[in-house]
Amino acid sequence: MRSWAELLSDKNRAVGEVAGVEAGKIEVFVYPEFYPNIHVGSILLVDSENAKPVGLVLKLAHSTQHGQIMPLRKTRDELARIYPDIDRYYRYVCVMAYTSHLSGNRIVHVRASMPRLHDLVFVVNSDALLDLFLRPEGSWNFDFLRYYIAEGASSLELREFFYHHRDYFSRFGADRNSIVSKVARTLYLSGVSGIGRYVEDICAVLGWDYE
Repeated sequence: MRSWAELLSDKNRAVGEVAGVEAGKIEVFVYPEFYPNIHVGSILLVDSENAKPVGLVLKLAHSTQHGQIMPLRKTRDELARIYPDIDRYYRYVCVMAYTSHLSGNRIVHVRASMPRLHDLVFVVNSDALLDLFLRPEGSWNFDFLRYYIAEGASSLELREFFYHHRDYFSRFGADRNSIVSKVARTLYLSGVSGIGRYVEDICAVLGWDYE
């Protein structure tokens, strides 16, 4: 996946749709088959009519749609065999922090207009699109983390963001100092205390020495 247009060109790539909007948080109904692929820290893009919201997953939830569930004492394979349509009775959701938007072909780490219910949602996970998100002007920009933190992300959510994108960041070991410096600056602007601990944790997740 090398462009935003390519990602959005097929609705079957959508992992879910907007289920609710409240201030800087967007609730997404995740299609059951994609739920295992969504993590805390995943980057999601909403295909809205105007500016297209982008954000990071803060939390995930999974509940029954009809009443209460009873213990079944079955493995997942047994459940799938006995109740092949069981996922129809569950509700899979995630909450994303609205951090950025896509304007034309350009990512801006500022919020714009809000999405509408049922707007389709796509996951951003190819290296080419991660480049466009993390380096929108050709250099590292972590301003989106300011919104992520403002909406409740703690050091653990930041840790998971970097963990789930560690393969991408592993390509840039030679650029480690620049990345760490930009992340530290963003944490400072967010009013985070104990910035050194945050940075040390992120470096540990990425397998980088902390100096």
